[in-house]
Amino acid sequence: MAFRVFLSSSLDPTEAALAWRLQTLAAAHGIKMYVPQNGTVVAPPGTVGVQKAIDRSDCVLAIITTAASPTVQQELRYALERKKLVIPIVRTDSADNPLLAQFPRIFTFSPWDNPGAVETQIVEFFKEQQMTKEKQQAIGALAALGLGLIVLFSLNKE
Repeated sequence: MAFRVFLSSSLDPTEAALAWRLQTLAAAHGIKMYVPQNGTVVAPPGTVGVQKAIDRSDCVLAIITTAASPTVQQELRYALERKKLVIPIVRTDSADNPLLAQFPRIFTFSPWDNPGAVETQIVEFFKEQQMTKEKQQAIGALAALGLGLIVLFSLNKE
């Protein structure tokens, strides 16, 4: 059975392709990643399609580089209600959203900081969650890939 991840992302419109690249990389490593298309998976936001995708997921990877849209906020609230493991990776200048305070751990990054430090924090967090080693490695690799793509893209824009 494949490890399943729901990607909730609040990306700058110029970064939107990163979500699809991340999905492709995840698939290459045997990870099933649900990436909402324009805020939906199959049905409009808040309906059964998005909720089912979150319910079926082993965890939710939240990548936030801009202000979290209402759709992203709704996805994250639903994941919290369902007690899903949520890994919020948030650009430092977007970390002031009150919704983020509800998560046990937020991983902040800046394109100018060492991404390895955030990756190490994420790996340590997974160990605390008592996940199997395979799940730790899968989601750790996925989080590192996502963070790496965002940092590279951010540096390229500068």
